[in-house]
Amino acid sequence: MNTFKQYIGLLLKRAQLYRQGGYKNAKPLKRTMDDYQTHLFAFLIDVNICLLPVYIWVIEFLLILCGLIPPHFFDLLFYLMFALLFLTCVVALGIVTSRFSGQTIGYAIMGLRLVDRNKKEASPMHLMLRQALGFGVPTILLGFFFKVYGMVGWWLLNGLVVLITPNQQTIFDLIFKLILVKEDEKTTIQIVKKKEKVIPEEIETEEDLPLSPIDLHIRSNYSDDGYYDVEEIFKLAKEAKLETISITDHNCARVNAAATRFAHLYDIQYIPGVEFDCQYEGKRLRILGYYIDWNQEIFNVLEQESLKREKEMSIERVKKFEQYTHISIDLDSLMSKSRFQTITAEQICEMVFRNKKTRALPLVKKYLDKYSSEKEAMLRFKQDLFGKGGPCFGQGIYPEAKEIIEAIHDANGIAILASWHLDYFDDHTIEDLIHLGIDGIECFSPVIQETTVTALLKLVMKNKLFVTAGSDFHGPSRPERKLGDTKCPEKGIALVKVFTKAAK
Repeated sequence: MNTFKQYIGLLLKRAQLYRQGGYKNAKPLKRTMDDYQTHLFAFLIDVNICLLPVYIWVIEFLLILCGLIPPHFFDLLFYLMFALLFLTCVVALGIVTSRFSGQTIGYAIMGLRLVDRNKKEASPMHLMLRQALGFGVPTILLGFFFKVYGMVGWWLLNGLVVLITPNQQTIFDLIFKLILVKEDEKTTIQIVKKKEKVIPEEIETEEDLPLSPIDLHIRSNYSDDGYYDVEEIFKLAKEAKLETISITDHNCARVNAAATRFAHLYDIQYIPGVEFDCQYEGKRLRILGYYIDWNQEIFNVLEQESLKREKEMSIERVKKFEQYTHISIDLDSLMSKSRFQTITAEQICEMVFRNKKTRALPLVKKYLDKYSSEKEAMLRFKQDLFGKGGPCFGQGIYPEAKEIIEAIHDANGIAILASWHLDYFDDHTIEDLIHLGIDGIECFSPVIQETTVTALLKLVMKNKLFVTAGSDFHGPSRPERKLGDTKCPEKGIALVKVFTKAAK
């Protein structure tokens, strides 16, 4: 029973991870042999589970032939079998698929999920109707009137449709606008197939960990989404009884000049830091630089390139939004109010949802009608339009990870792989980055899952790397992130302290 409960918990966890961002890396099934095999095996697993009443009835029929069950029970057992078949094929299959956000047992084993066309979670009602009308009802009715030939004929018809559609869709997938996707290994299959990744006893994690005395990932108002100035951060750090901090602003190292002075005034150890956006094999990532000589010219160059890139992406974002929605944006007005000359997706969405005229437009109104709160409606609107694959998504060209690592090293610094989006990176990619010169990994952070923490700890132990911890504190713009809340357990602090003594 405990094993069953654990498995149910894992399926629910997978659904949660998919909802929180795993959908971004999910891939729709294509017309390839591997994808056909995966789809077929998942289907066969579910068919065999749903047809269990038939198999039981066959055994009972054999027992009747052997004289172990009286013959007059034949009709009763036959109709009982059909009743159970209705429960498994029509009721249970739909409920399971809906409860686990598009996953059946077969899909879960094969790493598949049934979602809507934009890869987001499908409507529970659509999932239940798809399973009932596309599998359960035809299986029972055709099986009753045409025996095995009816059931197999329906499955073959659906199989033919799967073969000719681009994303292996069945008849009712097309009707309800659903597709099957392969989930990203890091956020789904890994949880089931790599359950052995248990956090070592010496580093246990807890849900409500106390604040850490070390916080090496903080943003000030030198960042486009930071809030507090340098002295305010030191005041907050002193109140939280932090011993060591680092302010790692986004693509900007200028804060360190002031921070080193306030460190002496507030008697807090300060490690000069910065955080850079970059890319590796087309994937975005962030790298933290510590103990840097922030006066190096390369940091000014990288900051100017970042400002230029963000401004160009803002203009592109607005143009795409106007073309798609036919809603005009006052670009100059928004730019003039931005210290960094950037316009974020959040700003555009807030402008749209605060305006009475734009709120009444069908494109916006459908989100307000569909979701219970305006906050959720705005979040879904932003994800659908500006998220990866959305009509207003803009892909920036970032420096290569190798260039950033070399720049940090040239400034006598230590390059640390930031925790941002590490839930979606596999071990192979992280090992590639280590070979490029990464000196450590931010293993403890509120933005990554516990399973990722476990995998990262194994990698740093294997490669003898530094371990860091950071809250990614922004201030009021991200109220859920608290200064010192790094999710680092007490016994993990010893590993982070090794890094805080690296300069010595």
